[in-house]
Amino acid sequence: MSNFNDFFEKLGSDSNLMDAYKKDPEGVMKANGLSDEEVKIVLSGDSKKLKSLSGDQVETRSFILVNSHNNKK
Repeated sequence: MSNFNDFFEKLGSDSNLMDAYKKDPEGVMKANGLSDEEVKIVLSGDSKKLKSLSGDQVETRSFILVNSHNNKK
């Protein structure tokens, strides 16, 4: 399994990792070994590219990606 898949499986089960990801998705992905290109694709939300990265050719795997933007008032 790729580091990409490992990371998102861990993200789904590790609340501390999820909290960190919500605050800094790019930094957390890079700290967990995702490449710059993988990070770029995740942040883009491009479903076709995400499926390709995950190895999901038959649409049997899904990831929920959280991207929070810091909106300061």
